[in-house]
Amino acid sequence: MAENSGSTNVMSELSTILRTWEDENNNPNYDPIPTLTKLAEIVEVETENYLKMDPDPFDERHPSRTDPSCNLGQILKALFRKDNFTNKLINDYMRDSYYSRMGISGRDVDQLNIAACRLMLDIMPGLDTTVVFQPEADSLIQRLIKWVTNSIEPLQSYATGLLGAAMEIPEIATRFREQNSKLIPLLLQRLRRLKHSSEFASASTSFSRPFAHFSTLRSPPYRADNMMKSPPPIVRENGVLPIDSVETPSKSDDTENVTKEKINERGIKRKLSLDSETSLTTTELVPTVDFRRKRNKMDDSLGTVFLGSASPQKSFSEASNSSWAELETFVIGTVQIFPPTIATRQILILRYLTAMGDYQEFLSHVFEHNALELILCYVNVRVTREARLAFEALKYLAALLCHKKFSIEFIQCKGLEALLEVPRPSIAATGVSICLYYLGYCEEAMERVCLLPKYVVSNLVKYALWLLECSHDSGRCQAIMFFGLTFQFKVILDEFDSQDGLRKLHNVIATLPILLPDSDTGQLNEEQEGAARQIVRHVCVAYRRYLEAHLAMKVELIRRSQLRPNERQVGPLLPPQPSYKACKSSPEEIQQQVDMLFQNMPYRSHWAPVDQLLKLGAVTLLLKIIAFAYEWNYSGRAETVRSALDVLAIACVIPKVQMLFCDRVDLPEETLTVEFRVSRSNILVGH
Repeated sequence: MAENSGSTNVMSELSTILRTWEDENNNPNYDPIPTLTKLAEIVEVETENYLKMDPDPFDERHPSRTDPSCNLGQILKALFRKDNFTNKLINDYMRDSYYSRMGISGRDVDQLNIAACRLMLDIMPGLDTTVVFQPEADSLIQRLIKWVTNSIEPLQSYATGLLGAAMEIPEIATRFREQNSKLIPLLLQRLRRLKHSSEFASASTSFSRPFAHFSTLRSPPYRADNMMKSPPPIVRENGVLPIDSVETPSKSDDTENVTKEKINERGIKRKLSLDSETSLTTTELVPTVDFRRKRNKMDDSLGTVFLGSASPQKSFSEASNSSWAELETFVIGTVQIFPPTIATRQILILRYLTAMGDYQEFLSHVFEHNALELILCYVNVRVTREARLAFEALKYLAALLCHKKFSIEFIQCKGLEALLEVPRPSIAATGVSICLYYLGYCEEAMERVCLLPKYVVSNLVKYALWLLECSHDSGRCQAIMFFGLTFQFKVILDEFDSQDGLRKLHNVIATLPILLPDSDTGQLNEEQEGAARQIVRHVCVAYRRYLEAHLAMKVELIRRSQLRPNERQVGPLLPPQPSYKACKSSPEEIQQQVDMLFQNMPYRSHWAPVDQLLKLGAVTLLLKIIAFAYEWNYSGRAETVRSALDVLAIACVIPKVQMLFCDRVDLPEETLTVEFRVSRSNILVGH
C-alpha cells in the first residue's frame, strides 16, 4: 500500500508541474529553470530507486518494459506524452540563444542550458536517440560539441554524456568524424586529469574492511542511514553463491581485428544487439514531435527473464547495516547527476569514448594517451570503490578489444589478470563478461591465453562459469557465447570439463518454463518467452561446438592408434595439434569424423562427453527443444534446431543415444506431433 501511495504522490506531483508549465510557459517573462530542475530531481530520485532493484546493466529497454511497476517508467511515459514540452526542451531550452531570441535580458542562459541538459540526460533511458539526434539536425550536435570543448561545469559534463549518446548513431559519428578526431584526445587528457584529482588516485589498496568479505557474504543487508544510495542488490532466483577469492594473472596475447560489420552485430557500441527478435520491436518511429523510446535495443537473450534479477530481496539478516554501507559502492554503485561528482564526470566521458572505441581511425589516440592504463586503474574496484565507474571503463575496454593491436597491448599489460580480479558479485563483474566475449572472439588472442600458466586459465574458466550461474542475464549470455567460441581450444575445453562446466551449462536451460511440460507459460509475456528462446539457442550452439571439439580430439586419438609400428618409427604422418591452437573442422570433415567413429567405436564403448550428456538428460531435452521449436516464431529458430540436430547426430555414435530415440518424449497435449531426421546418422526419430 505504501508503495502504491508513493507512486500516486509522485505522479500527482509530476502532473501538477507539467500542468503549471502548460499554463505559464507562453508568458513573456516565464522562467523555465525551476520547472526543469523540479522534473530533474523527480527523475533522479526514481532512477536511484530503479537502480536499487539491480537491473541488468546491459538491458537498455524502456524501464517500464523492464519493470512495469517502477515509478521511473511511468514518469518517463507521462513526460513523453507531453509533446509540446519535449519539443520545447530539445528545440528551445537547449539553445544558447534562447533568451536573446525571446527578447529577455538579465538572465544567464548557461543556467538554462545546464537545467535542460541535466533533464535530457536524466530521461535518456526513455528516449530514442535516433529521433532526438537526427542526422540532418546538425545544430544541436554542434552546440554539444562546443559545450564539450569549452564551457562551464556541469554543462560541459552533461553535454559530454549527451554527445556520447548521439555518437552511438553511425550516421552522426561518420558526419562528425573530423570533430571527433579532435575531441577524443581532448577528452582522454581531461579524463586523466580527473583521475589524478580523484580520491582513489592516491588511496591505499588496503582498507579497514577489505573486500574479501565477499567470500562469505551471502546476502547483503539494507543500510540504515538516510542517504540516497543504493540498497542491497537482489538475490537472484538461483541465489548468490559464496564467492571464491578472486583469482590471478595473465600475461600476453593477441586479438583479431573484428570487422565493422561484426561490431555492428555484436559490439558494445550497438548495445549488445545479439539477433533481436524483430517481432519485439513493436512501436514505430515518428517525427520529432514524439520522443518516446521506440527501440528495443536489448537482445532477447539479454532480456528480463526468470534466470536473473527478477524480484527484489525482501530481507537481509545475515550481516550488519554497516557492512552493506561499505559494500554497496562495490556491488551496485551510484551515479550522482547533480551536482556531478568527479566519478560522474569520468563516467560521462567514458560513455562518449565507448561510442568511439571501435573506430579504427581513432585508435592512434588511444595509444598516444595510454588509455589502457586509465582503464586498468578504473577496473580496480578495490581501490576506486566505484562499481559504476568500473562498469563504464569495462564497456570502453570491450569496444577497444575489437582491435588486434590493442588486444596485444592489453594482454602484455596483464589486463586479463586485472579482469579476473574484478569482485563478484557486482555490476562490474557483468561488465567483465563482454570483455571475455571479445577475447574469445579473437582466435589469436585465445592462442596466447592458452599459453599462460595453468592457474590463469583455470581462473579464467572459473570466472566465466560463475558468470554462467550467478550473473545478470546479459552476463550469462556473454559467458555462454565465450565458451561456444573457445571450446575449439583444447586447453579451455579440458579446464571446462575439469570444473564440471557441462552441468553448469546444462542448468541454464534445464529449468526454463518454456521447456517444462507442466509449466504454465501463459504467465510469461511475449518478451520473456522470446528471451528464453534466445537463451536456448545460445546453449544449443554451445553444445554443438562442445561436441565438435571433443569429436575432433577423439578422431585424432583413433587415427594415431591405427598407425602401424613401422609408420611410428619412421615418424608420425600426422603432426600433433598444439593444445593452444584452435581445432576447427568444416561440416564435411565433421561428417567424415562421425562416420569414422561409427566404424571404429565398439558397441559397448563409452565416450565421456556423451555419457555426461546422457547423465544430465540433455539428449531428451534436445529432443523436446526440437519439438517445441516447431511452434516457435523467432529469428533464431532455424539455428536452434540445426544445432540440436547436429548434437544428436554426433552423440548417436553411442548406442545408448540411439536407444533413447526409440523412447517416447512427453510433451504438452497442445504441442503438434513432429517427425524429424537426424541428418548425419540417417536415423529416423518420431514422437
